[in-house]
Order: sequence, then C-alpha cells, then structure tokens
Amino acid sequence: MNPFTKILVVEDDSTSSKLLTCHLRVMGYRNITEVKDGSLALEQMHKEKPDLVIADWHMPNLNGLDLFKAIREVALWQDILFLMVTVEKDHNKVQEAIQAGVRDYIVKPLNVENLKRKMDELLNPNSD
Repeated sequence: MNPFTKILVVEDDSTSSKLLTCHLRVMGYRNITEVKDGSLALEQMHKEKPDLVIADWHMPNLNGLDLFKAIREVALWQDILFLMVTVEKDHNKVQEAIQAGVRDYIVKPLNVENLKRKMDELLNPNSD
C-alpha cells in the first residue's frame, strides 16, 4: 500500500464522501481529493491525474458511468483505475456498466472490509 496513491473521490452526497475518505485515511491513504460530480472530476483530472477514481454512479451533471466512459476516451487516462460505488442493483444497469468496461464496483452501504479488499485487489494486483 502506497500512502501517496492519488485517489479522486467523486460523490455528490457530502456525508458519503466524507465517510469514504475517512475509511481511506484509516487504511493509510493520504493523497485524497473529493469532488461532487463527474464534471468536476474531469476538471480536477486535467489539473492532476489520479491513480484511482472512486465514483458514485448516481450524481448530477455527469454520472459515474458517463464519467468512466469519458475517462476511457482520453489516451493519457487509460491506465487510471476506476471503482464504481453504487446502490444500483438493477441487473440491466449492472450489465450496462460491465459492457461499458467497468470491472470493479462495490455496493452501498459501504462495508469497510469489502472496500479494503477491493482497494488491495486494484492497487496490488500481483500480491497474494
């Protein structure tokens, strides 16, 4: 685990955003930026490229799935890891995200152990 991993949290609900950031800090991550929607996330990414984007699905202006698609359209951002956080349980919606290329997501309410496991899988794919 690298405490300097650049993480961009994209969440329109301030309580959820703060809670997620708090969990990440307890795990040891220190370089975390929070924004309220996908449009602001793209603006932030032009300023500083994150290593990982953790985005809520349902947000105003630009939702998490559209943010994912926008990120994948930029060649310099192809290697950015992406974790979708959602309350979405509709099978068709989940299939839509998978077809778009979203491979990693966790369902709200957040379970800290699931979040930690997913972070380890994303950021340390070769460790056992």
